[in-house]
Amino acid sequence: MPGAAVAVAARARKRKAELHKQKVAARAASKRKVDAWFQQFDSNHSGVLEVDQLKALLIHLNPHTTPDQAALDMLMQKAVDIDTTGDGNPDTKGISRSSAETVVAKYSEYIAQQAVLDGIFAEFDTNKSGVLEPDQLANLLKKVSPDVEVTDGDVDFVLEQCDKSKEGTINREEVLTACATWKVAASDKAQETCVCLIA
Repeated sequence: MPGAAVAVAARARKRKAELHKQKVAARAASKRKVDAWFQQFDSNHSGVLEVDQLKALLIHLNPHTTPDQAALDMLMQKAVDIDTTGDGNPDTKGISRSSAETVVAKYSEYIAQQAVLDGIFAEFDTNKSGVLEPDQLANLLKKVSPDVEVTDGDVDFVLEQCDKSKEGTINREEVLTACATWKVAASDKAQETCVCLIA
């Protein structure tokens, strides 16, 4: 029995050492990648990627998309102010090495989300107005929860909860929240229907 315990402990130590080695290798690979980004795109050697440099990096990594201003503004929230002249006053702003990978990952998520939104609007914004009107929203809600009947009251509820502009429509920024809101409401509605059928 003691021999078995020693063997188990030895395997655990070996596994822990392997995991540590993998983490060290992953950190080194990450550092090399970020160093390469900065070597190529930090053209003024400021130590940060300023907005135009960040845009160039993102296009390099995702050649089929060009970051729009909304995406750049969102990503630049991670930017830091730095002093490149040594006078004590920040004179530029950009993405530091320590946050570069996080920013790139966030942009990848943004691209994926935009693809989902493009698909939703291509299918449901039938008049290409750029917003989902109540009848179009109803069709989207039917697709989100096909087993639940969508009433005018359901559409009104989703609009009340998610139409932040109060224009009676759902825009691109609101549509994913509208889908999530409806999933919860549809689940509640389905449960109420089951209870009524059982009772």
